[in-house]
Amino acid sequence: MEQAFSFRRFGYALVAMVVVLVLGTVGFHAALHESWLQSFYRSVVSSSLTGLDTTPPNDSSRLLTIVLVLAGITIFAYIGSLLVEAIARGVIGGMWADRRRRRAIEALRDHYVICGFGRVGRRVAEEFRHAGAQFVVLDFCG
Repeated sequence: MEQAFSFRRFGYALVAMVVVLVLGTVGFHAALHESWLQSFYRSVVSSSLTGLDTTPPNDSSRLLTIVLVLAGITIFAYIGSLLVEAIARGVIGGMWADRRRRRAIEALRDHYVICGFGRVGRRVAEEFRHAGAQFVVLDFCG
């Protein structure tokens, strides 16, 4: 089964958002000759759709605002879809459970390894559990 949540895809979306903000900041700085902070503010406000405080004074800055709004909508929708997909499939909870399981296994010392969890492996695990012995089960789930 292919894992639905990909840190790589999420990372690409975040990088795309940073690129949009940087290009927007540089574009507003060049088009409006505002300070870098004001240009960054305009870029964030435009791409995040939190509200445009003023209408840009010239056509180049208006076009840049349109591009930033469209890019912002696209990127935020993509990030939102990744998060909803991960939550809907229970991937995030599964990743946390897997991490806990991995940490517990890594903390084990002087333990037994049971290869296979069929009829015999289950019986051995039951005996180890009753004896209080630490063990890890390796089995192929395909």
